[in-house]
Amino acid sequence: MKNRPKITFVIHGKLKTIPTIKKKLTLVFEKDFEVDFLLTMPKIGAKNQVTKAIEEQADYVIIAGGDGSINETINGYMSAPEELRKKVVLGVLPMGTGNDFVKSLKVKNNYEELLELIKQQSFVDVDIAAVQFQNLKNEPDNRYFINIMDIGIGGSVAENLAKSSKLFSANLTYAKAIVSGFLKYKKQYVELSSANYNWKGEILSLCMANGKYFGSGMCIARDASLTDGKIQLTIMGNVSLWDYIKKLSKIKRGEKLAHKEVTYAEVEGCSIQAPKPCPIDMDGEFIGYTPIELKVLPAMVRMIGRK
Repeated sequence: MKNRPKITFVIHGKLKTIPTIKKKLTLVFEKDFEVDFLLTMPKIGAKNQVTKAIEEQADYVIIAGGDGSINETINGYMSAPEELRKKVVLGVLPMGTGNDFVKSLKVKNNYEELLELIKQQSFVDVDIAAVQFQNLKNEPDNRYFINIMDIGIGGSVAENLAKSSKLFSANLTYAKAIVSGFLKYKKQYVELSSANYNWKGEILSLCMANGKYFGSGMCIARDASLTDGKIQLTIMGNVSLWDYIKKLSKIKRGEKLAHKEVTYAEVEGCSIQAPKPCPIDMDGEFIGYTPIELKVLPAMVRMIGRK
């Protein structure tokens, strides 16, 4: 029988200050918790380590990383046995580049604050989305996301980034992928259907948002909620790239765009078909192509945060 609850920190393996992070976390948490550490692994990321932490009966599993690591954490959580994962509370110490999801969860990279939130039992029962799609091998696949998935220009950029040469720095590679995506992207025709909303036409971008923010702080879905059992759709149809660029400042501030080709809707699930497969960006990662079947799973994950 455990005397103290167990807290496992899954730390991104590429962080340069891992020994310092471990030392500081131990100092803050060892009085109240049995503290354990795991590092994310190349290629498979945090997924298997999160599953391992849950199977080793951690009470709290905290991911120290960015939005991609959070996505891997959710998929690792869902891969664990249900009877074990239901007992676990997940948390985030944002240490990535964009850190978009935590803006909706309202947490910061602050060890003492994280401890205080746990003591106060400041938890949020967060929705996630289950998605079926075609993977990179053109095979049916399924995966979960917790923040934002999109097709259109965002999917094209993610695909370009995945195919970019690794000879250059990460920042230069990312900039090159964005420029290439903007110059080469041609609007694709899609058909979206759901129980209460249907849409079809050519898209510049179609975002499926559980959280409000993506792209390093752009509030693409102001009305999105982590706890309402719905996904907010932000659809930019026949919008020119120039129009999009001009409105980036408004998007960043969370303003709804007054444009005849921009549509907002909320759904509990949807199906997306396209004559030509559209690349999918899921929390910053290129995962595959349409068609898409999406279903919201309400209150699926208990997380440390603020409502």
